[in-house]
Amino acid sequence: MKTAYVTTVCHGDGYVPGVEALGMSLQATGTHHPLVVMVAPDVPEQGRQRLRSGGWQLRDVDEITNPHPTEGLLFERFAHVFTKLRAWELIEFDKIVLLDADTIVLQNIDELFERPYFAAAPDFFLPDRFNSGVMVLDPSEEIFKSMMDVLLTRGSYDGGDQGFLNTFIPNWYAMPVAHRLPSGFNLHHFIYQFLRGHPSLTRSLDKEARILHYTMQKPWLAGATLTGGSDAWWQMYFAAHPEDARDWRSKLHKLEDRSFDRIIAALLG
Repeated sequence: MKTAYVTTVCHGDGYVPGVEALGMSLQATGTHHPLVVMVAPDVPEQGRQRLRSGGWQLRDVDEITNPHPTEGLLFERFAHVFTKLRAWELIEFDKIVLLDADTIVLQNIDELFERPYFAAAPDFFLPDRFNSGVMVLDPSEEIFKSMMDVLLTRGSYDGGDQGFLNTFIPNWYAMPVAHRLPSGFNLHHFIYQFLRGHPSLTRSLDKEARILHYTMQKPWLAGATLTGGSDAWWQMYFAAHPEDARDWRSKLHKLEDRSFDRIIAALLG
C-alpha cells in the first residue's frame, strides 16, 4: 500500500512556516512515510524551495475557488481552503493522512494508515461533525468528481471545506468506531494548553495528545496574541530553523503559554 502524509499551501507563502514546523514534527516521530505538499500556482519559488529543503515532495495543483459568498465565511482565510479537496486526486497513493498546515504532530501517528476510509476526529464545537484538519482518506478520481459536481449546490455551515465535507459525508457520526478518531488526533491548541495547565490532567494528556491543531491563532502569524500551545509549535519551527532560535525567544513563548493559563483560569474562576 502506497501511503503519504499530505498538506496544502496556497494563496502565497504565508503558511510555509506552518508546513515547515509540521514536517519537522513528523520527522521527529521517526515516520518513514513520504511527506507531500500540494502547492497552488501563487506560491513563490522561495517558499517552494523552503518546503523542498524541509523534506517535502511538491505536487502542483490548481486552486479551487470557494463557491460561497465572502460574507458567508467564518474566517477570511476560508476563501482558499477548498483547494485541499484535491487530495482526493492524488491517486498515486492508496491512502493518505491529510493534515492542515496549522498542525504539528506530538508523537508517532503512523497507525492512522490502518484506519478505513473515511476517518476523522470530532470537532470541538460540534462533536457530531468531524473537523477537517486531520483526515484519513483513500484518493479517488470518482469521489473527487462527485465533489465537484455538487460543490456549487451543497451548503457549508462554516463557509469552508469542513462544512461542505460534512454535507458530502453526512453519515460519518453513524459509521463504525474505526472511522472516528480519538480527539487527541486533532486537539485544539487552546484545549491542549488548558489541560497542560492542570497537573492532574497532564499524565493523560501526554499519552493521548497526538496532533495539535492551531485552529484559531497561528503562532507564526499571531504577533502579540496569546495562542495557547505556543511553545510546542515554536520548538518544531526552531528545529527546522536553528538559525532563528534564541534562548530569549524560547523563554518568551513559555511565558506566553503561562499567561494563557492564567487568563483562562481567571475566566473560569
